Amino acid sequence: MTQIPLLLLPGTLCDTQMWEYQITELGDIAACAVMKLEQDSIQGMARSVLEQAPEKFALAGFSMGGIVAIEVMRQAPDRVLKLALMDTNPNPPREEQMNGWKTFIQMARDGQFSDITPKHLLPNMIHPDCYDHKEIVSAIIEMAENVGKETMIQQMTALMNRPDGREVLPGITCPTLLLTGRQDVLCTVDMHEKMQEMIQNSQLAIIENSGHMTTLEQPEEVSRALRKWLVEN
Repeated sequence: MTQIPLLLLPGTLCDTQMWEYQITELGDIAACAVMKLEQDSIQGMARSVLEQAPEKFALAGFSMGGIVAIEVMRQAPDRVLKLALMDTNPNPPREEQMNGWKTFIQMARDGQFSDITPKHLLPNMIHPDCYDHKEIVSAIIEMAENVGKETMIQQMTALMNRPDGREVLPGITCPTLLLTGRQDVLCTVDMHEKMQEMIQNSQLAIIENSGHMTTLEQPEEVSRALRKWLVEN
């Protein structure tokens, strides 16, 4: 079987580690490449992805990466063969979100970067059953440290100024997978159901017993859903 080029877009403070299981499991059908998102605007991130991408490709974006994926669809929809939007939110930022990002940026500048993920972000990122799962918790904290303070500031600045992705959704025509954890409190099932209503050729996969970090919390189920999306249609 010919491998389809598959670009994987990570979330805020995430890197290749969040996709490791999927890269291995999908290796027979997909040539996977994890893209770095280090610009201070969603539009700039999307342009960077497109500059590095092959002419035609499948695209899967997680959380912030999903927001970037929607922007890719705004800039170059004809280049995307298949689209997966995972644990993401197409809506413009809310005031409380912006205030939170501003607080984290100031914490990072004040030398408290290493406190942000374990003390403030992690509790909302995973299912309560995973709080004692050392491998998952360690992976999330390690990714944040690897991404680093400066890139976090760029990413959160991009999120604060992101465009409204909802206006792009009705124009998406390629086969689209919408995927989220049943217990994702950041990017809820309801958000993905609304996206499904707006995207004509879309399917929704809800990952049971998972919070926001679906690729780490339920890697087998996520890989199964991605495989189905890649081989069908």
